Amino acid sequence: MSIAIKEEARYIKMQISIFGINFLHRVHPWAAAWWSAAIPGFGHMYMGYYIRGLIFMSGEIFINLKSRINLAIFYTFTGNFEKANHALNERWALFYMAVWVFAMYDAWKLTIEGNKICELEEAQEQREFKRMNILGPVRNQLEQRPPLLAAFFSIVLGGIGQIYNGQYIKGIILTLWTIVINYNAQTNHLLGKFLMGKEIYLEMVNWQWLLFLPSIYGFCIFDAYMSAIEINKLQIEEQRYYLSKKENFHGTSKRKKFPLIMYGGTKQSVDLELLVNSLKTHDIDKYKVVFLDRLNNDNREIGDSIRRSDGISNFNGALCGATVLMLFGTMWGGPVIPGGPIAIGLAGFLLGAALGYVIDRYLVGWIRVKLNLDTVKGSNSIDGEVLVLVNALDKDQYNYVKKTFLEKNISFVGEAEQASFGDFFY
Repeated sequence: MSIAIKEEARYIKMQISIFGINFLHRVHPWAAAWWSAAIPGFGHMYMGYYIRGLIFMSGEIFINLKSRINLAIFYTFTGNFEKANHALNERWALFYMAVWVFAMYDAWKLTIEGNKICELEEAQEQREFKRMNILGPVRNQLEQRPPLLAAFFSIVLGGIGQIYNGQYIKGIILTLWTIVINYNAQTNHLLGKFLMGKEIYLEMVNWQWLLFLPSIYGFCIFDAYMSAIEINKLQIEEQRYYLSKKENFHGTSKRKKFPLIMYGGTKQSVDLELLVNSLKTHDIDKYKVVFLDRLNNDNREIGDSIRRSDGISNFNGALCGATVLMLFGTMWGGPVIPGGPIAIGLAGFLLGAALGYVIDRYLVGWIRVKLNLDTVKGSNSIDGEVLVLVNALDKDQYNYVKKTFLEKNISFVGEAEQASFGDFFY
């Protein structure tokens, strides 16, 4: 007697452990390269290469401090070129350039290869998903998380949004570095003076550490928002895969059919699985879950197609603009523009976010449409809309299904004669 061997997935989409959620997802190469330019290692962390990202990030900060790159940048953009020359340590600066350039190249290359693997993983007949992990006092699971709330937590303290998303290793790395940078830059002290309306003396500002702040906060906000979207899509994809494999979608009950098909619409959530479970426990075995993917013909969506899972979002442009103008605002606040580094830096963040969003959505999005640029292909939808069809075999089942739809937040769309669906359930 032969024993059937279960085929294992060659490519793995995601993994949940006590260390958090890590997953394979599409990333636009320019996004990875840009954040690696802001601080080497950020592009790798966004893709899930935490150890490599930590090495690049820690190495960048160490070499930056030794070469006094940030101090030289500050003096350069405030017009003190002589001080910039004296501040820069050329012996370390060349090492910095090597790390900076290689980090961008490596992030770009890994992104392209990772996007190819995403396509191969989705084409597998046997895929591997994990909904939750419990080990001792630690529990982690896939669940819907509001992206804006994750971004807000990273505004409060960089890295907290990642912990909220269940990405503990990345969250701890970013939180610890955010605290170290804030402490050495005396950011809380400067912020306190700003909020109380006290004057900030430029002599007390540690520019070498302070100029790290725009990049790390910009990335933490961006990554928390985008990762929450990707985790939400992953939860939807896992649920689709699980439900589509269930044999009870094709029940073969021989009882006399009640001449009505009930159908309701909803978005994918845990309520959908609770509905399926309720139908099974009440011996209703003739039902189908139809997954719907909307076709959007609006070309402007190319500017914000993260919802098509291709790694492009206007939020990226907004945070890029916010990071750049916050950096210049921090440098110019006081030496060039009255108001101090905190006030002008925050103003630069808001102005940069608005400009970055407008440029990315309307200018860059228009260029993508005209040049037909859609370099990263995706398949899974973030909306996760479904149509639930249930064949009610008698009046009792009809009443129970209608009541269950209401309890599980499934919109009861209507009913139709079973004959109109032909052999849909067979």
